[in-house]
Amino acid sequence: MLTVLLVVMGILVCTWYYFFRRSRRRLYELAAKIPGPFDWPLIGSIHIGIGRGPTTILPYFLQFLHVVPTPMRAWFGPLLIVVIDNPEHLAVILNSQDCVKRSYVYRFLGFEKGLFNAPPDVWRKQRKLLNPSFSNAVVKRFVPTFNAKADKLAESLLALAGTGQFNMVEKAGEYTVSTTMVNSIGLDLDEDNSDYKKRYLENADKMQTLKFTRIYKAWLHPDFIYKLTPSYREEMKRVQMFQEMSRKTLELRKADRLKKSIQKCNIYRDEDNVRHVPLFIDRLEAIASESDFFDEECIIENLDTVIFASNDTSACAISTALLLLAMHPDVQERLYQEVIDAAPNDYIDYEDLAKLVYLEMVIKESMRILPVVPVFARECEKEIQVGQYTIPAGAQIMIPTIKVHWDRKIWGDRSEEFDPENFSPENCAKRHPFAFLPFTGGVRSCTGAKYAYISLKIVLAKLVKRYRLSTELRLVDLKFHASIVMRIGNGYMISIERRDGKKAS
Repeated sequence: MLTVLLVVMGILVCTWYYFFRRSRRRLYELAAKIPGPFDWPLIGSIHIGIGRGPTTILPYFLQFLHVVPTPMRAWFGPLLIVVIDNPEHLAVILNSQDCVKRSYVYRFLGFEKGLFNAPPDVWRKQRKLLNPSFSNAVVKRFVPTFNAKADKLAESLLALAGTGQFNMVEKAGEYTVSTTMVNSIGLDLDEDNSDYKKRYLENADKMQTLKFTRIYKAWLHPDFIYKLTPSYREEMKRVQMFQEMSRKTLELRKADRLKKSIQKCNIYRDEDNVRHVPLFIDRLEAIASESDFFDEECIIENLDTVIFASNDTSACAISTALLLLAMHPDVQERLYQEVIDAAPNDYIDYEDLAKLVYLEMVIKESMRILPVVPVFARECEKEIQVGQYTIPAGAQIMIPTIKVHWDRKIWGDRSEEFDPENFSPENCAKRHPFAFLPFTGGVRSCTGAKYAYISLKIVLAKLVKRYRLSTELRLVDLKFHASIVMRIGNGYMISIERRDGKKAS
């Protein structure tokens, strides 16, 4: 009886596999024409994640890509992965409406009703409705908040001046959480005296590690396997904490003390009058009241998306830039001179930002050499021609930002060295626009890029004006800790000293 049962099961499995392969015949035909490494039957290249953790997977991945030409195909079980890093090919992929869909692995991140991770049809509707929330006119009005919170950050660092090295990312995280909460929902955490910032930062850090580990360990992709692991139980606990924090935030918004905070915090003054700054949550609630597809869950997931996506990326970007400035005193001093010349006042207004040309070069170079998002991916929904190859529908297109940013064919022999001159107008004019992807690029690029640049410029200008930075670390010493965002495993360790505020002769 058992033998018969096993034979029947074997026949059923073989039959299913035959029709599965047959239904994907075109995908296999096109994939076979794309070069790639040896793949094991059924499992493909799943084995590359075995025995590797967050601190070892990224260096191994980069070392592997450096010796393999692209486009390159690999199989993760039934998933076809196509790695693309040529800027001309990237322009085709990222500007195509057929490659707007997030890759399959993004489902592990959640937020599928939010702008970041929504399927294409939902994303198109939401983006059209939410784009006004990220316009220049709106983002410009957040400048007072950026100034106030950057001043508070600078004050909090005073106690650390002259005391030796500390990890800057923790302080940067407090700044980004504070600005995001004020600008998105009107909640001033500094005045509220809550422990929200600490809880959020701890929860977000753990959540990122859990989700990224599942992404690169392909054997954890099936839900029925993942749900048997301790990681699943830990992730569910963290998800519940996020949801509780978001709902509590919405409740606080309705309370009198939050209304007072909104009235106090969210205004800007121009030469003629005082206006209220439009909050992101206001826009979400307005859309929900006017549309039948946008419910409270969409509000919460978009709110979580803004808080989660902007905080960690911005905190790492700030910390990375400061660490690199600490490593390069000559760059730091040139930047200091620009800041005190172009923005001599304590308050940095919107017009000052355009004068901080070298600061923008420094920010972009720090995002190039140590990109916050080292890899991102799309799913090809229709066949698309890339160079001499046809990428089949259903392929997962992996874009290794960090490899593009370190490519010697693009950036020269010193591609792995920090040099803001890479972003001089002359050098930028020589490069393909898709050779630099700090906020992804193309049709589904990050909507918050303008917001991030303004925030970065203001906080970095204020800190460089007030403190001299140093570090014992060198670029070659850095250990990468792969997560949803790339972190420095040995910390963003810097020392600071107060400046005298005088211009060098």
